[in-house]
Amino acid sequence: MINANIPREWESYVTQTNLGLEVVPAVLYDTLTYTSATTTNLRFFQQTNVARDLSNMKQAGMLSNPEAFLIQNISIFSRHNPWTQAATASASIQTGQFNDLVLLANTGIATLKIGNKEYGPWPLWRLPSATFVKGNIATGGATAANLVEQYGQIDGPLYSLFPNLMISPLQSFDLTLSWPSGAVTLVAGNPPIEVLFDGQLARSVQ
Repeated sequence: MINANIPREWESYVTQTNLGLEVVPAVLYDTLTYTSATTTNLRFFQQTNVARDLSNMKQAGMLSNPEAFLIQNISIFSRHNPWTQAATASASIQTGQFNDLVLLANTGIATLKIGNKEYGPWPLWRLPSATFVKGNIATGGATAANLVEQYGQIDGPLYSLFPNLMISPLQSFDLTLSWPSGAVTLVAGNPPIEVLFDGQLARSVQ
């Protein structure tokens, strides 16, 4: 019998079952671009046949049979590059990449839909990626104008979904980011935004 000769304390970590399935750590992710002053909704996990760094979806809006996915947390990542621009005057808003992300997070809402049931809504600032490139940002005045270099992400502890949410084989799902108060005008270009589900994937034993 499969898994018969393992320590009892390892039973919760078993990756293969009598159903011919194995359970492995996995992520599902998808990337869409926010267009400044235009976008009010982004619907994720609907595209296929794109570069692997943009999405790992094999089928639009669902998992193929017999795959199922257990969502344990949701992360949102802005794929901005560091941004440099002139410093603003004292007591005024410093525009740029960092402020763009603040504006997007202030009014953005995430909603998950599995089948016909909705989960959420969650404010964007509640769904940090927590893991990303981090470093120091410096300012300098060696040029004609004082410059500010900036880079920001939504940071903080991961938001754990408990109880976890399961996506069944061939079940439709999506996650929508929306800005109900209207499109946000950005300074540092149109950022690609990545949504990632972290959890466990059940799949056929290879």
